[in-house]
Amino acid sequence: MEEEVSLPKIKEDNKVIHQLDEVTRDSEKKASEIFDMLEEVSTNSHNIVNSVEDLNELIDNSNMEELNKIKFKKILNNISTLSNNSEDIILDIMEKMQYQDIHRQKIERVINIMRALNNYMNSLFSSNIKDEKRVSSAQYIPGDNRDDVLTKEEIEEMLKQFV
Repeated sequence: MEEEVSLPKIKEDNKVIHQLDEVTRDSEKKASEIFDMLEEVSTNSHNIVNSVEDLNELIDNSNMEELNKIKFKKILNNISTLSNNSEDIILDIMEKMQYQDIHRQKIERVINIMRALNNYMNSLFSSNIKDEKRVSSAQYIPGDNRDDVLTKEEIEEMLKQFV
């Protein structure tokens, strides 16, 4: 025995285009927030590199013991290397985030095609005659196999599945 499939009632929050619009809107918002945060971290990283360079210059011009200068410079160079590495990683992340924006644009294109198709189908199947004023469709034509003919209730049930 086949299970009867029941479709959910059509509401604003379960319409496909509405859901896709929501995904693209949220995706664009989050991507923008991430870019802003990455830009701030990248700026901080760049400022660290500049500060390390200033400290290196200060050390070179100071009267510190040579051994302390070497240790201090080693630490500063390590900080500078890590900061430069972080800056490179952030730039790579920002580049990869561009692909997310491309995917959002592709989803928007699908939405526009679906809306155009929806409008086309609505226009194609529209009529100036209201359904109540239509002549009822023939349910049985002489020569049909009576087993192949659906009852009015079966037709209405089948149509409900598409709503």
